[in-house]
Amino acid sequence: MAQDKGFLINSSHKFFLDITPEGTERTYERLAVGFSSFEPSMNEETDQTGYLNGGGLKSTTVMGGQVTLAFEGHRYYGDKAQDYIFSKYTKIGPERESNFKWEQPNGVILEAPCTFAAVEGPGGDAGAKGEISVEIHLNGEPTETTATP
Repeated sequence: MAQDKGFLINSSHKFFLDITPEGTERTYERLAVGFSSFEPSMNEETDQTGYLNGGGLKSTTVMGGQVTLAFEGHRYYGDKAQDYIFSKYTKIGPERESNFKWEQPNGVILEAPCTFAAVEGPGGDAGAKGEISVEIHLNGEPTETTATP
């Protein structure tokens, strides 16, 4: 059931990564196990231009952007999404590209090709879980749909 009022509970977000992007069918695995936080951003590009009627002050126009999500957590071996990401740790170019789906608590679903970047870890203190982070960059404008109840 989509949430339309009250405080947002972040664990209600659902994220999915396609682990067979070169296959004929999508194989989405949930990006959840071991991840304890996420931070979405629009990574905006802006133009700031001063006009003669602005009295020396400028106006800002958002010229472009890219939806990015930064995830942090702990390495969990055996999780298909994490294992896929870390299998590409030293790869570059198209080998870091896939497809991503974000189901938001309000029922909105964003879906787009993606690149996973800034893969870090596992690392940290000797007596701690292996800390990891990864960024998911959506490539182009995501398709936006609303889940049906």
